[in-house]
Amino acid sequence: MARIEGTSEGSAISGVVWFEDTNEGLKISAELKGVPEGAHGFHIHEFGSCEDSGRAAGNHYNPRTSHHGHVLKDGVKKAHAGDLGNIKAGPDGRAAVSIVIPKLALSNGKFAVAGRAVILHEKEDDFSQPSGNAGGRIGCGVIAISPSR
Repeated sequence: MARIEGTSEGSAISGVVWFEDTNEGLKISAELKGVPEGAHGFHIHEFGSCEDSGRAAGNHYNPRTSHHGHVLKDGVKKAHAGDLGNIKAGPDGRAAVSIVIPKLALSNGKFAVAGRAVILHEKEDDFSQPSGNAGGRIGCGVIAISPSR
């Protein structure tokens, strides 16, 4: 799981992202609040640090050196493994998503995500190169192995 917090002082962004290995891939479920209304890029980044307003998390997690895309639609061969797409917040600031990404895993194998960071971006990911034009990092959490919910 990753506890998401805003990257700037006074930010109201908070929430939890759960990760669960399934036979189909890694199930990723997020429940966030305090998020500005609209769509926001939602990615797994290389490093497990939220320091420096989330910039210490590095680039999108990309073990195959693929182009930017949407891993759910394009697969890990044609997209960064961490390209989860967008999460949409309503007028109440709440955002939720539940997806299963084939090939990804929590802690085993080439596509393991434990110890990396989840980043919520300020703008919608438009899937352009090189990283989706999603703007700054407004939320961040480090993925840790924890008991089931």
